[in-house]
Amino acid sequence: MAMSGRKYIKIEAPIMKISGAYIWMDRNWPIKFFDWARKERMVFTEVKLKTNKLTLYFNTAKECTMFGLKYDREKQKEIFRTSEWS
Repeated sequence: MAMSGRKYIKIEAPIMKISGAYIWMDRNWPIKFFDWARKERMVFTEVKLKTNKLTLYFNTAKECTMFGLKYDREKQKEIFRTSEWS
């Protein structure tokens, strides 16, 4: 997932667009994700929602790469998985 040169990264997220509005399919996922990001001191310049994806933008490509590496590590521990979204 680590990409050099890019200032954005797309990650899978339990989100769906219905009637022009985005709905979280797992209400705890965004709380756990953004708490973790705050704890890791990740700063997003922009967050875009798409069906089944979040696009996260960073100030520098280095921050984006560091996020990708840290997120991959946490994702393997299944911190962001639930029984509904696996």
